[in-house]
Amino acid sequence: MQIKNYLSSTQLAKKTAATLNTLETGENDKLIILKNNSPKAILMSFNAYEAMEEEIEDLRLTSLALSRIQNFDPGETISHREMMDKYAK
Repeated sequence: MQIKNYLSSTQLAKKTAATLNTLETGENDKLIILKNNSPKAILMSFNAYEAMEEEIEDLRLTSLALSRIQNFDPGETISHREMMDKYAK
């Protein structure tokens, strides 16, 4: 991790607007906030957060689909017609 990605909590308090601007403009994609030289939080732009959440959801759905493919048993399925007959009103 590059040194420019670290920021003390004191500096964040003093330069909040400028710090948020570096995230918004893409100068930094994330900042690790330090307190007493120990990482305490990560600050990132809202767009970066949304992209991360979407990627996590995509990975979760991929994992679920792969699990279902591995456990697929054609004998336990019903046809579309059988489903419509059973559930259509």
